[in-house]
Amino acid sequence: MALTDSLTGLRTDLGAIEFSTDTRKLRTKSRDRFAQSPVLRDLLRGRNAEIFIAPRGKEELRIAVAACARHRIPITVRGAGSGQFGQGVPLRGGAVIDVTALTGVIGWHGEPGRRPPTTVRALAGTVVADIDAAIRPSGWELRMHPSTAHQATVGGYIAGGHAGIGSCRWGILRDTGNITALEVMTVEEHPRLIELRGREVNTVHHAYGANGIITEVELPLAPAWEWHELVVSFPDFERAARFSVDVCRSDGVLTKVVSPHAHPLPQYFPELAGLIPDGESMVLLMAAVQSVPNVEDLVRDNGGRIRYRCLEGKGSYGSPLYEFTWGHSMLRYQRHNAELTGLMALFPPRDLYESMVAVHREFAELGPLHVEMKRIDGGLSCQGSPVFAFESQEQLASITERLQRAGLFIANSHTPVLGAGGMKPWGPKEAAAKREFDPYGLLAQGKSDDAEDTITGSTALPNSGWSYRLS
Repeated sequence: MALTDSLTGLRTDLGAIEFSTDTRKLRTKSRDRFAQSPVLRDLLRGRNAEIFIAPRGKEELRIAVAACARHRIPITVRGAGSGQFGQGVPLRGGAVIDVTALTGVIGWHGEPGRRPPTTVRALAGTVVADIDAAIRPSGWELRMHPSTAHQATVGGYIAGGHAGIGSCRWGILRDTGNITALEVMTVEEHPRLIELRGREVNTVHHAYGANGIITEVELPLAPAWEWHELVVSFPDFERAARFSVDVCRSDGVLTKVVSPHAHPLPQYFPELAGLIPDGESMVLLMAAVQSVPNVEDLVRDNGGRIRYRCLEGKGSYGSPLYEFTWGHSMLRYQRHNAELTGLMALFPPRDLYESMVAVHREFAELGPLHVEMKRIDGGLSCQGSPVFAFESQEQLASITERLQRAGLFIANSHTPVLGAGGMKPWGPKEAAAKREFDPYGLLAQGKSDDAEDTITGSTALPNSGWSYRLS
């Protein structure tokens, strides 16, 4: 049966569920922030869905998924479209199913006011910041969230993200205990809801929706401290790096983000540039109010100076400070120069400070270093790379090889293909889950083990990928 005939049947089966085949709508809803990658800008432009479906609840989602299964229509599940690697782009047409109407915090363990909650559960389309807003009156908050917390849905964060604000203390999402449970809908004529707990959640986490549709997410909570934002300058990057490692290894100091930026990167932030003397490096930091005196000591020990301090979200720069870190950093760098890019390099926990300084010095001619401090597999590390002007795929490959020779582990952030990316393990467990939850292979076509040779080849780098202690 031709796909056009299948789409006709699908539209009939959708009944009262909202859908659209308007060209402009399809173009808008088939994009995420992949244009941050100079490799993906042209490669993914024009790859659009053929139908956009917007279920208003879980039952309408079930009906839509069942109809797609009957007619063998490829499915790309979409949240807010805030991903950066093409996670939300349909590589082979078909249907984009928007889950942003599946919203709401549906419960938490513990009763606010009487006993502390331990986890919070929300529907997949709930904006991450809205979850925090709902739970904070209880004195608790999410352990971590993306820099796009005010846009990203929690389902999209789990399906496409891996770390974020809070990772300098709590680790990355796949670290044991950072995702409590996931409810996943299968893609069959009669869709089932499957509950995943324990280590099984990582089968679906960061799989771009390739082996199950996340419908509910349950996450652990942490105390909601009064967080302060600090903009700190250092005469050179070596002292900024030393401070960043010291503050993260001080287990009694409560931090939420530690984000070092070598000179001249601070000048690429117009909102922050006036705070940092030209020629100096910068660390953006969030610390609990009771830890600020300890931060002040460590800043002083390393020859730095706190240039600005305020309550979370109250800065003169107009946005929460975390919106200048992680993925938001490159977004802002590119406003200075659209050709700037980087690689996703993981620094070795052993000799971390020495590795940061060595890369900063060895690659100085390429560009200034930006990293984000994070814990992973129980140890302190950081991720990032020099920020440089993109020239060609060959240039990216050469820099990848150089960084790996320097002892770093590279995940390819310029591909929408999981295997080529090297951040998500795709082994027998993931493949088995796809066969069970997606027996017709309709989800996220081209992004898992059935990748298109043209996309894999045109985005390939000689990257080692990341490995994890518990896979």
